[in-house]
Amino acid sequence: MLRSDLANRRVVRETTTDLPTMPIADEFRRLWQGVRLFALISWFHWFKIVGNIIDRREGVIEQHIARLMCRRILAVLDMKVTVEGHEHAKAIEHYAVASNHLSYLDWVLILAEFPNSVSFIAKRAVTLMPVFGSYLRNRGVLIDRRKGQTARSVIRDAAGVSPWPLLIFPEGTRSPDGHLQPFRRAGIRILADAGLKLLPIVLLGTYEALSKEARCIRTGRRLHMIILPAIDPKELGSAEACAELERVINETYTARRAEFE
Repeated sequence: MLRSDLANRRVVRETTTDLPTMPIADEFRRLWQGVRLFALISWFHWFKIVGNIIDRREGVIEQHIARLMCRRILAVLDMKVTVEGHEHAKAIEHYAVASNHLSYLDWVLILAEFPNSVSFIAKRAVTLMPVFGSYLRNRGVLIDRRKGQTARSVIRDAAGVSPWPLLIFPEGTRSPDGHLQPFRRAGIRILADAGLKLLPIVLLGTYEALSKEARCIRTGRRLHMIILPAIDPKELGSAEACAELERVINETYTARRAEFE
């Protein structure tokens, strides 16, 4: 009986000792990542301020600084980044970009590696993000429901006047489990009705590096972007073009995801 009690106490003591280890380690890792990234972002922020004094209207300097900053962020996190399908983003005009949405790292990867400048379509609340908030305020297409704006009206207004291709996440929000969610087609339908070609991109590895529930970023991961051939609503019709967009993104993601888990 005494031996059994001692064994039970040992199990309880070991369990109690082991439980906090990982959360505490994660918190220290999260804190260290936050400090390093904050210092890096602050450094680039000064260059962005100067750039906007020179070129606030066009935003070319800010876009280049954002690209350099995001590439540096990925380097600091020791991410191995690859891109395929560059040729599909070349010599293309009058188009919008549609991407799956897995993680906050999606913004970093797109700004760092997509060949052309883009304007993100996003909720105004996203501008509170520490990394991209000011960038989105200056260069994004923002939906502010407090002002009575709807996503449809904002996208419709921006489709004809944005100096850069619009980028939309048709799922509407980050994936909670790494699987793609059904597309909300209203936004992409507006872009298709405006006569814009739809350029699909598929992001891989960002969920595994920083999921919705993760407390810190998993460094040293592989991140990958696939740029697929553009879909032309003028050839297929708007409804069919939206369906085709969802199909090719889902099929490509499903076929390639296991390579990055």
